[in-house]
Amino acid sequence: MLTRKPVGILIIGMLLHCAVHAQQNCVNPNRNSGYCLSIYDCPSLIDLVQQILLTSNERMFLRDSQCENGFGRKPYVCCTRDKNYASVATTTPTPATTTTTARTVIQPSPTSANGDRGQGESLLPRPPACGPNSFLDRIYNGNDTALDEFPWMALLEYTNKRGQRELNCGGSLINNRYILTAAHCVTGQISVEVGQLTTVRLGEYDISKEIDCVRNVCNRPVLEIGVEEVIVHPQYNADDNNRHHDIALIRLNQQVELNEYIIPVCLPLVSTRAAINTNDKLTVSGWGRTLLARQSNIKQRIDLPVADQDYCKTKFATKRISVISSQLCVGGEYIRDSCDGDSGGPLMRYTGAWYLEGVVSFGNRCGLEGWPGVYTRVTDYMDWIIGTIRP
Repeated sequence: MLTRKPVGILIIGMLLHCAVHAQQNCVNPNRNSGYCLSIYDCPSLIDLVQQILLTSNERMFLRDSQCENGFGRKPYVCCTRDKNYASVATTTPTPATTTTTARTVIQPSPTSANGDRGQGESLLPRPPACGPNSFLDRIYNGNDTALDEFPWMALLEYTNKRGQRELNCGGSLINNRYILTAAHCVTGQISVEVGQLTTVRLGEYDISKEIDCVRNVCNRPVLEIGVEEVIVHPQYNADDNNRHHDIALIRLNQQVELNEYIIPVCLPLVSTRAAINTNDKLTVSGWGRTLLARQSNIKQRIDLPVADQDYCKTKFATKRISVISSQLCVGGEYIRDSCDGDSGGPLMRYTGAWYLEGVVSFGNRCGLEGWPGVYTRVTDYMDWIIGTIRP
């Protein structure tokens, strides 16, 4: 059977040490002096984006507060006590940032931007509250991720008939309540071959260790959260080998408390999406099969080119598989591919932030020359996602 057996999740960030003398002076939109530093280290603006609803002036103030050559992880802001334009609102005193050893991560705000189409879209975060780039270097071989890379990745945990727990599929955190994954990871043969989905694991890096440390930087303990509801796309048919509409949402049984190691990925909203062209490079990540082992302990990544859609359709037609426009074909290079254990995981593109473009669905074995992997195209399901999620 043409398939990608399900994989995993992981979500990470990092500790920053921020000394005042290392920060650059700047002037904010109110012409007040401040320090240019990571928005993650600015208490006043962190407090602002954590509010349930932002006004248009507050959103503009955040945008106009950006600065260059700051300290820490981008984006940089001119940090003062101000939270809005002086002519609009009275500022709330907030202590200036000094030396810190840990960073608060922006919670996804349910604020709607121009062009939003209802409550569902307002629940999805936008940069910089989603999709941050890695700050740390990769220090192993070229396929291992950095400790803080792709901090939205989730591992799905199942319980079999003998009561044993098994990690078998991947997913992506899209806000503080929902995971996006493949439908075949949550319904159909998965319940027979693996077991019932019971838990989602976040903040994972090396599944063989309790706490992961790289060059004296350690992540937090893995977060395990129960499943409240599984929502499979209504057009998905578990008995159809074509795997059309292979996409599902998992609603967690509680809100995720985001931290520097657990951050959502950005979704391709109408205002932020870009066309995907043949030969564009996209990135896949997971804990799936490698050349040396059935499963990788350490989260992996690989950059792959988008395949020609017509070629992909013709190729899979020889296996009596119908590839449709809502499926995206990527790869087709010898021994470079997603594989067993990567199902449900993310196919991503970086354009100032990481956006989720696809969900790992299936392929003809792994890494066969001329055989791309098939992914569910996320842009084609944004209306369904937006119409399905709730607070």
